[in-house]
Order: sequence, then structure tokens, then C-alpha cells
Amino acid sequence: MSEFGKIVVVVPASIKIVKTLRCAVKNFLTANDVKDNDMIYDMELVTAEALINVIKHTYKFDSTKLISCILEVKDDMLEIRIRDFGTKVEVEKLKPRDLSEPREGGLGLYLIRTLVDEWKYEKACNGNLLILRRKMF
Repeated sequence: MSEFGKIVVVVPASIKIVKTLRCAVKNFLTANDVKDNDMIYDMELVTAEALINVIKHTYKFDSTKLISCILEVKDDMLEIRIRDFGTKVEVEKLKPRDLSEPREGGLGLYLIRTLVDEWKYEKACNGNLLILRRKMF
């Protein structure tokens, strides 16, 4: 493993920042010797989907709010922690949309659940913490 075991990024809750965070995920994984381009793309995608869900559903596009994103390598696992400071998410109400409905959008939860090995919400004192984990190698 390289010396880049953890980074912390705090960004405004703006759709414009999503591309920047995707690049941060890609660069972090590359710096940690991940060569599997599919895995890199998958983790960029789930990070983007999680950020968009926070921006859209938790913050209602209020770009004055902040999102914290921590990328960390723990043993052979990549852990991504996405923290917001908005209204508490009722996890039991989170359901991906019916994939038999032909329409755009609404695939974030489906992609997250499909592309990571583990995901969970933890209660944070003010807001929400989404933890995503995937084996790196």
C-alpha cells in the first residue's frame, strides 16, 4: 500500500462539485495501487450517486450546506464515509425504485447496493453518515 491511506474532503453541497469528488476517488485509488479500472469506475459512480442523493434529498439543493467525504484504506478494503448535517434519514424508508419502470434517474440506491460489498447508515449527532466498503484487490 502507498502512503496515501486516508484523505478527508469537505465540499459544498453543489452538483458542480460531484465531478471533482469523482476525480478525488480515482486519484486516491490510483495512488493506492489499484489498477482495476472497473473497480475505480464503480467507486467513482457510487460516490457520485451518494453525493447527489445528499444534495437532492437531504439538502434540497442548498449549496450553503457542507458534505464531508473520507476515503480510507483499511487492510484490503476501501472505506468511503459520506457525512451530511441535514435531516435524519429514515433508513427503513430507503428503497430503490422498481427497475421495471423505464425512466431516467432514481438508480442511486440500486447502484450503491450493487457495487459495494457493504453499506450502512450510522446515526450522527447532527445529520447522517453513510459508510461504503469494497475490497480493493
